[in-house]
Amino acid sequence: MEAAQALPLTRSSVEVRDGVVFVDGLVVDDRTLAEVVERRLEQGVTADETVTRAIEIGARVLDREATAAEVDFVKREFERTSDEVERSFAERAQRITVELEERLERFLGEDSGAMTKSLDAHAEELSELIARHFGSDRNTAVQHQVHELVGKKLQESRQDLLKQFSAADGHNPLADFKASVVGEMKRSSERNDALIEKFAALEGEIKRLRDAQEAEVELTAERERGSFKGRTFEDQAFGVIEEMSVRRGDVAHHVGDERSASGGKSGDIVIELEAASGQGKGRIAIDAKDEKLSKNRAWQVLNASLAERDAGFAILLVTADEKVPAGREPLQEYEGNKMIVALDKESLDPRPLELAYRYARCRCLMVRERDLQVDAAGVRDAADEALSALKDAQKIRQSLTGASKGVDGARAALDAMVMRVQTSLERVETLIAESETEESSTA
Repeated sequence: MEAAQALPLTRSSVEVRDGVVFVDGLVVDDRTLAEVVERRLEQGVTADETVTRAIEIGARVLDREATAAEVDFVKREFERTSDEVERSFAERAQRITVELEERLERFLGEDSGAMTKSLDAHAEELSELIARHFGSDRNTAVQHQVHELVGKKLQESRQDLLKQFSAADGHNPLADFKASVVGEMKRSSERNDALIEKFAALEGEIKRLRDAQEAEVELTAERERGSFKGRTFEDQAFGVIEEMSVRRGDVAHHVGDERSASGGKSGDIVIELEAASGQGKGRIAIDAKDEKLSKNRAWQVLNASLAERDAGFAILLVTADEKVPAGREPLQEYEGNKMIVALDKESLDPRPLELAYRYARCRCLMVRERDLQVDAAGVRDAADEALSALKDAQKIRQSLTGASKGVDGARAALDAMVMRVQTSLERVETLIAESETEESSTA
């Protein structure tokens, strides 16, 4: 920034009226001011406004410079005066100190002091007075009297305080405090008792919640174990049934997780008969359970499987003979459309299941083809023989479970019975096939 330049006033007059400065004929010869005026003119600010603003700012700068000069002057005068005062005070303090030492020497000096001379003159009297009033061997000594008076006053004060603080009226300054403390302690005790009761109740609730939570966890775990267990057996059963269905041109579906049209899930496996080569000619519904159901529950499951899967025959498949519902027999036809059969989940011996499957298959085909000209007597005899053989096979299987001798013979007999059943079922299937062939040729 350029240094401020002197602004000569040429033929001008400056007046101050009512706090306002009037300048007439003012010429300012300053390049910086001229450039500022021109630049602000380009910005739309008038020259009068710029010059007025510049004068206002310059006046404030001049005022601050004058104020700073006055402050410096006052500061220098104060420092000068302080030095003079400090020197004067030091001189006076020195004189007072010397005078005080002289007076103390005259009064308290060891040899010539007035205090020393006076004490020497009255030393005996002073010793007697001190011994009489402060001697430890005299009862009249001041310290003994003070001790006695103080003890007496302390005893009286102690008794007065005890009386005052033990009083229950207004004389006791702590009466209100004691009453409030006693009341608060009583209320606190009542609140504590209530809290204890609430805590006890909460503890009981927490225990019940904890027990319920643990029971829920155990129930969930048990459900998961049961679901996994049942699903595993269900998958094993589907694998066996699918292999059987493929050999006969049937199609097996694992529908355990699929809802039927009515919204139910009964019937884990559905077999569509002869669906591999064309339109299905019947359905068999199989529900696999790894648990023992009651008789009523078993019938509910079988009836639901028939209805929900639109099946003509329903089979309840369990994992062992011990899980056959009470009052029911395995490999026994009930109501013309139901049967219960066991599939050992360890050995997965498919023969009992295959017999039940082939029997249910014949039943469904017989119902569908009841209008065909078939050898009804032959079919009935073959079916009865198959059922009889199934019963004999089941008896032999049961005897194998508890017998420890003659196992080979019993197993051979069982195989023979199974062959009889298979022969009878093949005979039924042959009769039905021949009837279909004759009906086709006639048409």
